[in-house]
Amino acid sequence: MHAPLINFLTQVAIASSLLFIPILAKEIGASDIEIGLIVSAYSFTTFVASSIFGRLSDFHNRKLILLSGLLLSAIFFFAQCLVSNPIELLIVRTLVGFSIGIFPAALLTYAYEKNKNVGSFSAFGSLGWAFGQLIAGVIMVYYGIFTFGAILFFLAFLMVLKEEIPSQKIERARSSMRIIKENFSIYSAFFIRHVGASSVWLIFPIYLSELGISKFWIGVIYFMNSFLQFIIMQRIERFNPNILLNAGTIFSGLAFLLYSLATQIHEFLAIQLLIAIGWSAMYVGSLRILLENNIEKNSSAGFLNSTIYLSTIIGSLIGGFIAENFGYKSCLHFGTILCFLALASRIKNRKI
Repeated sequence: MHAPLINFLTQVAIASSLLFIPILAKEIGASDIEIGLIVSAYSFTTFVASSIFGRLSDFHNRKLILLSGLLLSAIFFFAQCLVSNPIELLIVRTLVGFSIGIFPAALLTYAYEKNKNVGSFSAFGSLGWAFGQLIAGVIMVYYGIFTFGAILFFLAFLMVLKEEIPSQKIERARSSMRIIKENFSIYSAFFIRHVGASSVWLIFPIYLSELGISKFWIGVIYFMNSFLQFIIMQRIERFNPNILLNAGTIFSGLAFLLYSLATQIHEFLAIQLLIAIGWSAMYVGSLRILLENNIEKNSSAGFLNSTIYLSTIIGSLIGGFIAENFGYKSCLHFGTILCFLALASRIKNRKI
């Protein structure tokens, strides 16, 4: 199975759907707080599914888990075409979130077992995000974006259907709590950083729109971030993963600070290099530490995905509150502060 290609297709679909959800919600009458709830519900169900199915993938049929997640994703992505009010959008995004949380851990660990290269696999995911965001900016019609995503998930489903994927069963596997405890410094740093980042991403498309930047250029700005990640992730595999994780928090914090000072398209495009380095270093570094040091690879990777989405839930709720009461720039400043708090947590745990 061409796992990087599967990763690419699914991330194109996810990114193209995700980019304009805050703007769509605004257009159908949602408040900033309701936008936060919609994003949080999506992230909560992804968090739940990632935790459950990442663990199950260590003991049960990975192919069945992959197929189930991809097919459900195709169905619920298409269902997004039918929403007409904030309640319907909340329900459908909740189902979308659950479906996309089912398969990533099984796909990642299968790819890792094949060639031991986290950076290359992750890079194709970022390339998917790059093209997904660019395509969303070009299509701009919501039902077209959602239908396109559904088709890509179904293509991925058909690719997996033809493959023989070995199942595995780990003898004497550790409990979930022990895995989390022994990798706590990684999960906690990721959690803190991503709470701040999620408060930024919640409002960022709206923030850019209110600066007068068109949907097309919003798509280009997001494309630049993800395309740079595709290049960077393939070139940082050789570095110490702990250094990568720590450096990622610094570059992310600087990027969020500079966002609050930028006003022009070219300035945002330039800042995307910093955020691309930040995410690439932190994500690849964290995955390498987890996959190299844990026999329960599906579980440890699934818990990292769960950490990302749990922080998205909390960050989106906080971001909605901050935006409603203090303005969008305050969300950017909050993101900066939490990135450096994440670095402080690594120092406290003596992991720097």
